[in-house]
Amino acid sequence: MKRIILLASLLYVSPLNAQVVLTLQQCLDAAKTNNRELQNAALDIIVAKEQKAETYTKYYPQISANVTAFQAFDKIIKGDGKIPLEIAVISENLAPLAGQPYSYSEVSRGYNAMLSIVEPIYAGGQISAGNQLARIQKDVYTLQHSLKEKDVLQKVTENYWKIATIKYNINTLNAADRQIQAVYSQVEQFVKAGVTTRNDLLKVRIRQQEIASNRLKLENAESILLMLLAHQIGNTNQNIDIDTTSFEEQDPKVFFVPVEQAVSRREELFLAQKGAEAAQQQLKMERGKNLPTLVAGAMGYHIGLGGISGKMSNLMSTTMTNGLVFGTLSIPISSWWGGRHAIKRMQSKLQQSQNNVTDAREKLAIDIASAWNNLTESYQQIKLARISVEQAQENIRMETNLYNTGTETLTELLNAETLNRQTKDRLAEALATYQIRLADYIRKTR
Repeated sequence: MKRIILLASLLYVSPLNAQVVLTLQQCLDAAKTNNRELQNAALDIIVAKEQKAETYTKYYPQISANVTAFQAFDKIIKGDGKIPLEIAVISENLAPLAGQPYSYSEVSRGYNAMLSIVEPIYAGGQISAGNQLARIQKDVYTLQHSLKEKDVLQKVTENYWKIATIKYNINTLNAADRQIQAVYSQVEQFVKAGVTTRNDLLKVRIRQQEIASNRLKLENAESILLMLLAHQIGNTNQNIDIDTTSFEEQDPKVFFVPVEQAVSRREELFLAQKGAEAAQQQLKMERGKNLPTLVAGAMGYHIGLGGISGKMSNLMSTTMTNGLVFGTLSIPISSWWGGRHAIKRMQSKLQQSQNNVTDAREKLAIDIASAWNNLTESYQQIKLARISVEQAQENIRMETNLYNTGTETLTELLNAETLNRQTKDRLAEALATYQIRLADYIRKTR
């Protein structure tokens, strides 16, 4: 393990709005809690849990109660006529009534209260399949939350090291500016001594302006990336900065995980497997639609009538209470006309989902192998970049000495300074790329 010390830029702390300096781990922890995409993904899990609980209630009896009351504007039952003559045959006591006129007007209000309980005994497995689908949906949202968290943390990591690279580049520009300022003083003395022309002084000034222009671009980019980082970690109310004083560079072999072992841990594979499980349950549900259903239930009711005359109330009861039990067996005979095609359709979808599992496993193996190759390549790029930096630093030292002795031109010295700056920038980029790819590999294999 080798510790690489980066020159961090001095942080300006305003007395009115002090900067909050965060490490990478602090940024990652803040993102886990405050990132709004992750918060929404967590809410999706809660929604799925409630959906699962709601679906489970399909096992419970379905209970309903109903109360109806009415008040009519007029009597509901009305009639008039004559008592038939045949009534005399029935009884001598009724004989005087034969042929007499009569009229009646009954019932102007009433109420009805009913309670029913229905329990599904068998529904072709549809209720069980529906509950399994709800469970799978909850598992899917949990996996998607884990994937979203990895994606957000990777973006935070990438942004963090982009900012670190910019800071390193600014430090390189500051060092170059100091070198150019020393060259400017030297050239100015040469001009006064008549050793060189003012054109060389102009060349140095142009280089200083170029450095200032590049610094301005980098500072603007840093400002935007810090705003983006604050948004990613849900901390837009503070003036934040990052701590890039040091980081550890380790041999990638320390983090190596066999491909098959890494594939077996990936959420993408689990999601594909959940898709196959869901297709299996959807097939069961489709079959259940074409199977008989059996329900049993009980019902009780109470009826009351009002607005009945005294004579009628003596002949009948004004209230009635009763109950019953029942069972219903439904056989969807005609559903098989289209149902068998729907079942075949779901069988094809099941086969597709099983193919997706195999396809996901193969693609994930390629993805992990590619991430490993990228990581090891970055590690080697750091070694090459360091060699270039050492060579460039030796080159500018020699060019400076040669220029001071008058055996080298100013152009060669400025070119050496440019090469030195470029090699340092490439080293910073290689270091940041390594950290980004390391984080990517770890998240793809853990």
